[in-house]
Amino acid sequence: MDIANFEEMKRYVGFGADDARALKGLLPAVTPRMDDIVDEFYKVAARHPAAIATFTGGAEQIARQREALRKWVATLFTGEYGAEYFDSRCRIGRAHVRVGLAQHYMITATEVIRAGLVDAIRRADVPDADSKIQSLHKLLALELGVMLESYKASYSKRVQEREREAVERKLTRAEHLAGIGQLAASLAHEIKNPLAGISGAIQIIREGLGADHPHSSVLAEVMGQISRLDAVVKDLLVYARPSDPRFESCNVDVTVRRILTVLREEPTVQGVPIDYVNTDTMPKIQADEAKIEQLVMNLVLNAAQACVGGGAVTVTTAFDDDKVSLAVRDSGHGLDDTIRARAFEPFFTSKAKGTGLGLSICQSIVEAHKGSITLESEVGRGTRAVVDLPRRQSASS
Repeated sequence: MDIANFEEMKRYVGFGADDARALKGLLPAVTPRMDDIVDEFYKVAARHPAAIATFTGGAEQIARQREALRKWVATLFTGEYGAEYFDSRCRIGRAHVRVGLAQHYMITATEVIRAGLVDAIRRADVPDADSKIQSLHKLLALELGVMLESYKASYSKRVQEREREAVERKLTRAEHLAGIGQLAASLAHEIKNPLAGISGAIQIIREGLGADHPHSSVLAEVMGQISRLDAVVKDLLVYARPSDPRFESCNVDVTVRRILTVLREEPTVQGVPIDYVNTDTMPKIQADEAKIEQLVMNLVLNAAQACVGGGAVTVTTAFDDDKVSLAVRDSGHGLDDTIRARAFEPFFTSKAKGTGLGLSICQSIVEAHKGSITLESEVGRGTRAVVDLPRRQSASS
């Protein structure tokens, strides 16, 4: 807002030279009551904690604000309402943003001041009081218009600055994660082939020793650790070098059943009850079946690992005209709000083991399918992951 807008506002409410002269002539009538008007304002404000909460400096700040308010009231009756006056009102709006005063208190505070001034004018038996009070109403309408507009502009600027800072932080983090991802991919690539060679050598040694050899159990543990490292390497490569999905006809129900059959043989899943609730007539969707398999596997493994020591997993599928839904619920330990908010961040994990890439990979798969994934959790009551996938992909996908 600029001075041209202010002049337009004056024309809109019909505020002119006669109003300016009328207001200047009211100064002697209102000056004796100025302190009473300010006192009444602060009595009203004191009854509303949210309004007085902005005075964090205690009695000293309130004393300064009282004097500032008194000067503001006095400047209503200067008779000069040009650029300097306009600038001072803009500064007031910006100051209210700085101290955190809500806009509605600006409106109600102006009404308190207006009532006090009208009472002072009436008590002083000012000639042609109604006409002069009307001039005061016009000016206070202009006051509010300028202060609210400058408040809005200042508030919008502050929001934009915060959003810009948030975007910059995200970009910095994204660049950092991209660097980590590339480094991880390079390391994973270097590890993958030697790891395969070690695995093959251990298997040959195991076969040569025989099942009854005292070192067989040690070699079995080594093979288990190699398998764990191989899974980590695969996760790193999938995260750092994701491939575009190949959309084909896919039945999510069939895919879920197949993955659950495999997972029930996994050591980390054995002993955890898994219930599957589905719609028998699940339609086919356009999806990359291999990626949907990985999605289901990661979600169910996460849920099962949360139930170690007690708990169960329920997998549910459903559909409507536009999408199919997959929900994986566990009755495990659950996540607090801080961990849940960061659950999809790459490399973030609250587990003793793992890369922290499982849910991040799930999110990437879902986003590549133009779907959505959400996480609901409550400490002590478990977690529920919900995936919605469109039944059909757009031509540009």
